[in-house]
Amino acid sequence: MLYRFGEFELDTEAFELRRNRARQHLEPLVFDFLSHLVANAGRIVSRDEVVEQVWNGRAVSEATISGCVKSARKALGDTGESQTFIKTIRGRGFQFLMPEGSGTEDTGGTSGVASEQPVIAVLPFSNLSAEFDEYFADGLTGDILTNLARFRDLLVIGRTSTFRFKGEQVSLDTLREQLNAGYVVEGSVRRAAGRVRISCQLIDAVTGGHLWADNFDREMEDIFSVQDEVTRTIAAALGVKVQDAAQQRAMKKNRAELDAYDCVLRARPYTVTLSAEMHAEARDLLETAVRRDPSNADAHALLANVYLAEHRFGSNPRPDPIGRALAMAEKAVHLDPQNAYARCWLAIVHFFQRDNDKFEAEARRALALNPNDPEILADIGHFLAFMGEFERGLELSLKARELNPLHPGWYHFSTLRFHYDLGNYAEVLADIRKIAMPEFYWSHLFAAAALGQLDRREDAAKALAEMFRLKPDCVPRDELVKWNAAPEDLEHLLEGLAKAGLKE
Repeated sequence: MLYRFGEFELDTEAFELRRNRARQHLEPLVFDFLSHLVANAGRIVSRDEVVEQVWNGRAVSEATISGCVKSARKALGDTGESQTFIKTIRGRGFQFLMPEGSGTEDTGGTSGVASEQPVIAVLPFSNLSAEFDEYFADGLTGDILTNLARFRDLLVIGRTSTFRFKGEQVSLDTLREQLNAGYVVEGSVRRAAGRVRISCQLIDAVTGGHLWADNFDREMEDIFSVQDEVTRTIAAALGVKVQDAAQQRAMKKNRAELDAYDCVLRARPYTVTLSAEMHAEARDLLETAVRRDPSNADAHALLANVYLAEHRFGSNPRPDPIGRALAMAEKAVHLDPQNAYARCWLAIVHFFQRDNDKFEAEARRALALNPNDPEILADIGHFLAFMGEFERGLELSLKARELNPLHPGWYHFSTLRFHYDLGNYAEVLADIRKIAMPEFYWSHLFAAAALGQLDRREDAAKALAEMFRLKPDCVPRDELVKWNAAPEDLEHLLEGLAKAGLKE
C-alpha cells in the first residue's frame, strides 16, 4: 500500500518513506511502527498494541518505545511539542493525524516508485529447542533484520510483514506476490546442553536456487554476545551474497537495458581489480548512473572512488581528480547522510588531502553506520595502515576478512604494512603472494623494499624493474607522500628501496 500525506509517501511494499520522492532512512523497527500508525490513522493505538505489532509481544522498555517514537517524529519533521503527524494521547497511546488531501493507493504488491534494489525478506527463524525458547529465535531474526538494513543497497522487508508468516509453510510465489521479495532468508535455532546451533540459508525467490547456507555452533556462556556475533556474521554474508547475485543479473543485460542501479553494480568489480582498463569503463558507467538518477547516493560515492583513482594510480587522468572526487563524495553524503559507503569515501578523499582529522571523523561515522560491511572495514583499515596506524588498520582488516572469507587480495595490504613496520620482511613477501596482484605496481614496490632489507639484491632489482615496467614514471618517494605515509614509515620504506638499488 502507498500512503500519501503532506510531503511524504509511505510505501509498505518497497518499505520506504519518501519525502518529495527522496528516500528517508528509517531503521526497520521505526518503519514498522510508523506503518502501523499510518495504516490505523485517526485511531488511538495503545502502547500494548505497538509492542505486539512492532516487537511481536517481546518485553521492551519505555525508553525503547520512546526512542522509536522520537525517531519516527524526527523523520517526519515532528517534535514532542509540534505534533503535526504523531500525537501522544497521555495514558492511552498514539494517534496518527492525516492532513487534508492525503490518500492511499493499492500498489498490487509493487512499489509506487519502482525499486532497483534487491528486496530481501527474513522469515522468522524456527525454534527447534526441546525447551520453550521462542524469544531467542525471534530476537535472532529481529537482529538479522536490523543488521541487514545497514546495507544501503538492500531493501529489507519490515518485521511486521514477515512475522505474519511465522509458523507457516509459505511458498516463494506467495512471498514474491505479497512482499515483492527477490531474496528470502530462512533458518532455525536449536539450544541444548549449553550450546546453540543456528542454521541459515539464502534463497533466490525467482529461481528457487540456494545461494548460500551455513551453520553456526557456539557455546552459550553469554547468550547475547553469541546472538550479536552470529547476526553480524550472517548479515555480512547475506549482504555480500545478495550484492553478488544482483551483480550477476546486471552483467547479463546489454548497455541499452541498464538502469542507474545496474550501472553501479557493473562498475563495482573495478574496486577489486584496480585495472586502468576497467577504470575507464567504470567511470563511464557511473557518470551515466548519476545522469539517469541524480538522487542515487551510491552512484555518487562510487564515482568519488573512481575519480580519486585518477590521482591515486594515475588511471586515465583528467584535470582536478581530487576536486571532482570531493564533490561526488560530498554530494553522496548530502543525498543520504546515513549512507556508510558514502561516508567511507568522503573519509578517503580527506585522506588524500592529507587531512587526517577529517579522515578519522568520517571513518568513525562510516563504521558506526555499518560495522558489518567488510568492504568499509577493509577500506578504512587499509588507509589507517598507510598513514602509519598499523595495529588499528590490521584489526579492521582482519574483521573484514572474517566477514568476507572470499575477500579480494588487497585486503592483505594492511597486514603487509604491519609486518614491514615490525621488520618481518619475509612475512611481507608472503603477504604479497596473498595479495596476488602481479600487475599492480604497489606489489612490486613493497616487494623491492622487503627484498632489499633481506639483502636479496638480485631479486630486489627484479622487483624494482617490474615496478618501473608497470609504472614507468613512478617516483617512490612521491608515491608514498601522496599516500600520506608517516615520516618514520616513509624513511623506513625508502631505506629498503635504496638497499634494493633505487637511485633517487
